[in-house]
Amino acid sequence: MGFVVIVAILSSLLLTPLAMRAAWRCGAVSRPDGFRKKHARPTPEWGGLAVNTAILIGTGLSVVLCPADLPARPLAAALAISISMLSVLGCYDDLCDMRADLKLLGQVLSAVPLILAGCYAERLILFGQTIELGWLGIPWTIGWIVLGINALNLIDGMDGLASTAGIIMALAVAAIAAIAGHQHAMLIALVLAGALGGFLAHNLPPARIYLGDCGSMVIGLVLATLALRAGSEAGAANLTQIGALLFVPLCDTLLAVVRRGLAGRGIMVADRAHVHHRLLDRGFGVWGSLAVLGGLSLGAGAMGCLVVLTGQEYWAWLSAVAAVAFCVRQQLFGHEEWGRVKSLFVDRAARRRAAVAGQTSDAPLGPAEAAREASVMAGLSGRQIAGLPAGQTNYPLGTNAVLAGSQSVSSANSGRKYVGMLG
Repeated sequence: MGFVVIVAILSSLLLTPLAMRAAWRCGAVSRPDGFRKKHARPTPEWGGLAVNTAILIGTGLSVVLCPADLPARPLAAALAISISMLSVLGCYDDLCDMRADLKLLGQVLSAVPLILAGCYAERLILFGQTIELGWLGIPWTIGWIVLGINALNLIDGMDGLASTAGIIMALAVAAIAAIAGHQHAMLIALVLAGALGGFLAHNLPPARIYLGDCGSMVIGLVLATLALRAGSEAGAANLTQIGALLFVPLCDTLLAVVRRGLAGRGIMVADRAHVHHRLLDRGFGVWGSLAVLGGLSLGAGAMGCLVVLTGQEYWAWLSAVAAVAFCVRQQLFGHEEWGRVKSLFVDRAARRRAAVAGQTSDAPLGPAEAAREASVMAGLSGRQIAGLPAGQTNYPLGTNAVLAGSQSVSSANSGRKYVGMLG
């Protein structure tokens, strides 16, 4: 076992400079743009080529060195095919920026070999309750793998982050697989951790090479697959356990969906508001951000192990909620998304109150009342509303809601209260 892991580390360490030269030669280079890409100089991508090759070498050796583990061979073969398919897709995307729908199609196709090898969930487990999926386990598993692929891809936006988080998550998967007695899943997870460890020597801040999509997507694929195979029950996916293993990337993905959806943008449209961006903006720096997110990943992995050992899923969920609430409260990340969700509910409540007022009274609103209602519709807090001048009719609100007409607006016409909402 140790020999296979050492081979994976050395393979990745020695192959990364070759991947670096290939990226420079082919033009797979990430160039600073002053917005999302704020690194100091152009940096080659395709580091994933070295990591993926090391994974394939280590997986092949594990099959050779564990000939008695015959049921694991179909999984190893399918995983090798899926990794190869996703590597080609990622390399092309790093060069040409594929359309989101074509990229998603390629990700789905890369999960098909794993399904054909029998790697899919037949039932889900949550709080001791079992949900039988039947044939629905196939689309559910494809969705889970594609979610893992994109979740790891989203957090790959800072020097060393995807590599460090990937190592921690892979070690957590290996620990759970060892507890459950799945030797081959444990060995592949250790191979993944070793491959990322060798690459991390080149990827630590300031990074000399990036994983690129060809690397981050493969890490997500392998972790999502092994999370399903590492559980104590064959063919069953414990939602608490697999959620704990990929806690940080899944949180970042959920926040991105909420943020982009409420802003009216497509969920596949890139932005600079991921968890690592928030930490950098708070002044943590690259190393501080790595420490925070690495610590969260380590704590979540420990909770996943605790679930397997004790079955205490409630404590795992309470810990996750407490960790997220603390980060939102301290404005480490998630505070913008939480503010938008609150504004959405405040907005709906204000509309209901305006509708009721329109049915019961035609009395005009004074300037202060009109300003307050407009402010609520714009999503401002009570403290911000209290500071608005009482006699002003055009307010620089959070979304620049412009009051219509004069200094009073009929509550019966509250729906036409605003001339426009300017972004």
